[in-house]
Amino acid sequence: MDNLSSENKKGPLGTSVQVRLTAQDIIFGPGKAMLLEYIEATGSMQEACARMELSYSKGSRMIKKAEKQLGFRLLERRIGGSGGGGSRLTPEAKDLLKKYQALVQRVREDADKAFREIFYHKKYVKKMIEETKEL
Repeated sequence: MDNLSSENKKGPLGTSVQVRLTAQDIIFGPGKAMLLEYIEATGSMQEACARMELSYSKGSRMIKKAEKQLGFRLLERRIGGSGGGGSRLTPEAKDLLKKYQALVQRVREDADKAFREIFYHKKYVKKMIEETKEL
């Protein structure tokens, strides 16, 4: 597909976007989404934090702040003991995560489409790729 798909030293030219939900402050974004995904996969806040190389206290603060801002609980927590503790997502958290992931997917697709519409001119893309190779 012309020069747009040809690789330079840094990879193909394209877009990179991050989606954050805001209301005067960032409420939810890629970091909190990843934390929820890991909690869902592992059933453990501690294990999720370890996989993200976050301290447990940092992960806990992230969740508590988001819960306060959103107005609903994200996690159902089970206290440890002989049966062990754990965490799982509330139905509201699962819904939030599903909708956030759908929004991220759509924004990325729209950004890629806009990139192709705006930047897909052979001469322009070729010049950009050549300049990037010089760096």
